[in-house]
Amino acid sequence: METELLEILETAAITVSGFLIKKYVFLETDMEAEKQRIFYCVSFFLIGIVFWALGKDAATMAALFMIGLNICLGRKEHRLRGLISMIPFPGIINGLLVPVLLVPPYFFALSMKETHIYQFILYGVLFVLIVLFYVKGKRWRSWFHDNMQHRSLQKSEKYLLWIIGILMLLFSNHTTMQITLDSSNVRIADSIYGRGLAPFIGISSVSAFVMTVTIIVLIMQGNKRSFYHERVSRMQSGMITFMAEIVENRDDNTGGHIRRTAKYVENIAKELKRQGIYSDILNDRYMSDMVVAAPLHDIGKIHIPDAVLNKPGKLTEEEFEIMKTHTTAGEELLTHAKEELGESGYLNIAVEMAAYHHEWWNGKGYPYGISGEEIPLCARIMAVADVFDALTSKRCYKNAMPLEKAYAIIREESGTHFDPAVVEAFFVTVEDSFLSEIPI
Repeated sequence: METELLEILETAAITVSGFLIKKYVFLETDMEAEKQRIFYCVSFFLIGIVFWALGKDAATMAALFMIGLNICLGRKEHRLRGLISMIPFPGIINGLLVPVLLVPPYFFALSMKETHIYQFILYGVLFVLIVLFYVKGKRWRSWFHDNMQHRSLQKSEKYLLWIIGILMLLFSNHTTMQITLDSSNVRIADSIYGRGLAPFIGISSVSAFVMTVTIIVLIMQGNKRSFYHERVSRMQSGMITFMAEIVENRDDNTGGHIRRTAKYVENIAKELKRQGIYSDILNDRYMSDMVVAAPLHDIGKIHIPDAVLNKPGKLTEEEFEIMKTHTTAGEELLTHAKEELGESGYLNIAVEMAAYHHEWWNGKGYPYGISGEEIPLCARIMAVADVFDALTSKRCYKNAMPLEKAYAIIREESGTHFDPAVVEAFFVTVEDSFLSEIPI
């Protein structure tokens, strides 16, 4: 009776810890609250039936299957990958339970009755901790649900969990086999296992437990740091856009320009990356920094007099020379910002965008007259985005141009004004209807 009750408790512990690890370590989303509660009830009911019909091992497999099914149902995409993500689960669960359930009784040579008492106490403590987590941890769970439900693990964290899961599975199987053999009636002379290995088993089990817990804690802390870093980054990005809009609003006819061009830049960069063009440059960090930096490309216009910036007619040659200085003025402003704030990826890109977005592929642009791939990629992408938006937007000196005519101009200036690869990526985004979704 005691053995059967302990097996029930072990199966319940595996099931509960699996669901907790799924949500709070692997960051797999739950279903809707009501559906999730129903799923928990159904899972425990089915696992119970499997336990009584087929035994503990089958019930454990059923528990893992239900956790995997829950992962699949909780996802909105890549659902089948949820089953693959289950592979490290048994090792991680065993890495937590085996060292505390099996090793101490073996290490201290407890009798069967003493072992059962110890394990009952352990399950009791575990039950109390879970109850406290759900009673006292409501505020933390609410924070987690609000701020972490749309996050996912980094690749490095996934690899780390896979490694620890596989290692702990090997460790737990090996340790269980050693303890089982040594606790049986097999004579020491007939086996490589024995009480002489007790210190080794004790040390290795403590190390495995500490390693598993440490990695879980580090990943959870890393998720929390990533959340706060992301929140600060969003705040920083919002402030950058706000400051850029202050400059932009000096021109009453360019409302929304910086937001539209930033979206064009993002879509073009994604298409270039999809095609494998400039893949040595377009890593995830560069692309995200470029989107953040894009609103600052015209920051130098803060130095342009209103009489020139808002002139309703065509600029004179002298006025155009003044207007051209917004590139170098923006470069100087952002370079000074770098000196004050320190090195930053998006500020480096912002400097390049501000300085070079009016350079031409054939070298006939301004302010420096550089050409081809001498022009930073971010500025070449911004050049297409900036000109297209200028053509299709109403300005103080002109009406908005029809889309077909604007497309024709962009196509015509490919290889002269614009990088041909960037132009081709731009038109793919047009064909895919990405640009039609840009808010005006």
